[in-house]
Amino acid sequence: MKQTTLHPADRLRDSSNAMTPDPRTVTWAAPELPSLAAHHAGVSAIQISSAVPEPVAIQFENARNLYLYAWYVYRFYMPATAAALAALEFGLRERLRTTLPEKEQGKRLMLKRLLRLAVDQGLVKNEEFRRWRHAAQVNARERLSTESLKAMIDNKLDSVEYQIPEFLEVLPEDQQWDLAGGLPETLPTIRNELAHGSSMLTNHVLGTIELVAEILNQLYPGPLMTESADQLS
Repeated sequence: MKQTTLHPADRLRDSSNAMTPDPRTVTWAAPELPSLAAHHAGVSAIQISSAVPEPVAIQFENARNLYLYAWYVYRFYMPATAAALAALEFGLRERLRTTLPEKEQGKRLMLKRLLRLAVDQGLVKNEEFRRWRHAAQVNARERLSTESLKAMIDNKLDSVEYQIPEFLEVLPEDQQWDLAGGLPETLPTIRNELAHGSSMLTNHVLGTIELVAEILNQLYPGPLMTESADQLS
């Protein structure tokens, strides 16, 4: 049997280099070299509601800390994602405990079913997601551009000028993306891939962590938690 030889970055760190950035943090970065401050800022900006139950909030903070320390251990990105999705499942189970259909009360439902119930019960809505609102704005701008081009062609003009209004009207046709409706398929797929053993490795996981935070904030509406000063001494 062939002997496995792991790259040093994937082995247990020595105490002398435990706080050295993972080499992939730099070599896989583009287009500019990253900084720990910017890395921290990205995950720090993702906040959950102070109404989220403490046990769920602790699991979500585990995910944020794993993301932060992926600066030093690149493979922490995947456990960070798994921890965020575990916090989501925990939060959904707690929130839906008293609103489950009678035939499903007492059962331990999985993430896919919990998400479907939350969407069907109106607890998770498209308009509460930042990326959904952004996509609707983009669609509205593209619609205005297309309408201006059509007017130019219809009127046999060589050019046409148009301005994007300060307050862009978003129409129902700009809001066709059912983000919430797709979550019961997309998020459990990621969770299952990670839970059952996977070689997946990417640092593009902030989007998933943000989705989890936005779902938890819809389940438990309230003011966002505030970051406290470091008091670990």
